[in-house]
Amino acid sequence: MRLGIVGAGEVAWRHAAAAAEVDGLTLITVADRDADRARRLAERYGARAAPDLDALLAAVDLVVLAVPHAYHAELTVQAAAAGCRVLVEKPMATTVEECDRMIAAAGERLYVGQQGRFFAQVSAARDELARLGAPLLYAERRSTDYAHPGRPAWFTDARLAGGGIAMLVGVHSIDRACFLLGAPLEAVAGSVAVPAGWAVESDAAMTLSFAGAPSAHVMLVDSPRFFHETTIVCERGRLSIDASGLTVDGRRVLEVDGDREYTASFRRQYEALLRGRPMATPAEGRQAVAAVQALYRSAASGGATVPLSGPVRFPPPDEGSVQGCGSSRPASTTGP
Repeated sequence: MRLGIVGAGEVAWRHAAAAAEVDGLTLITVADRDADRARRLAERYGARAAPDLDALLAAVDLVVLAVPHAYHAELTVQAAAAGCRVLVEKPMATTVEECDRMIAAAGERLYVGQQGRFFAQVSAARDELARLGAPLLYAERRSTDYAHPGRPAWFTDARLAGGGIAMLVGVHSIDRACFLLGAPLEAVAGSVAVPAGWAVESDAAMTLSFAGAPSAHVMLVDSPRFFHETTIVCERGRLSIDASGLTVDGRRVLEVDGDREYTASFRRQYEALLRGRPMATPAEGRQAVAAVQALYRSAASGGATVPLSGPVRFPPPDEGSVQGCGSSRPASTTGP
């Protein structure tokens, strides 16, 4: 399959590195408003820089959209009209209405880049949950260096980003909770912190309410020190997922190198796409965006619970288990 990447920022480099490891997938061309950035990325992986979007769309079968969130909908519509499959980076879009527009335009040719579910430790955790019994408690803490001066300026632009830390990485936390608990997400409540002079939030806290599963409590923190910890307490034990592995009932059962595993998660996502294995659907991507918008409405109303309409039921583990995620690597203290 011929691959084209729109955007040449940090996540585009991850996509290119992962694609180079996938049989049957070849990076053909890269497009970016900054022609030099596109050229550098393309040349690194033996591809070429496209002079414009039309040239890229004419040359490929699958398009990756790694651009500011506000451009996802329009570019998806253009790519679908050209007959291409589209893998859009998370969040799927900045509003539910844009998600609906994308689904209408691309249908089954649209995929959402929630690669976090392809981490080896997340796949292993889902398998462990099948024997630990019903979940009783779910809590997650995740950081990102949101205020880092090296961040692209659009990260703090409310129009281009659609929000702050909740829209950038909170969609991953929402997707993980839905993926692991396997229950319909019904409502969201929470609060956000918007620093003086900012247009978006740097920190957020939310409670995700499910039907037939415990609420998921998620804390998103702006910090230069990376951490990502998910704890699930069940009827017959507990587990903890972190950036370098999985612990079950106090026993370390999986170690991975955090940075290598990050790239590997993109590779597994491509393999799932090419081979027809389960991956994030447009409906699931839309739900994550709806949940973030519900968080913002909750925060604006003092933390009131905001219901979601049309919750998505994720498949149980035997229907949606990630394949090829069992290999372990040396531990690392650095996160993706």
